[in-house]
Amino acid sequence: MNLKYVKAIKDDAELLVNLYNASFYDDYLKYGECPAYGRSKEDMEASIEKFPKLIIHNNEIPIGVISVEDKGNGEYYLGCLCVIPEFQGKGIGTQAIKYMLNYYSDW
Repeated sequence: MNLKYVKAIKDDAELLVNLYNASFYDDYLKYGECPAYGRSKEDMEASIEKFPKLIIHNNEIPIGVISVEDKGNGEYYLGCLCVIPEFQGKGIGTQAIKYMLNYYSDW
């Protein structure tokens, strides 16, 4: 795996909606609802501003998202971590958490 993390901007909202929908579709089918599934582009644009998101790329292809809010004083809130089904079970989520722990040195 050649993972890279790229900070999402407002123009990435549609891509993020697609990544969330792909990642959470099975949960939506299983439970009949999923807060991360089916969000609007406008909702995602607002979320990008409140909860910074990093798009997870593998060989330049977007495959997931990690979203962390800095609450101050070394406290962080993990808003979302998702990986599209084709890449699940390969340790990408674990690597994303490790990346965030290093990125926020006061975590």
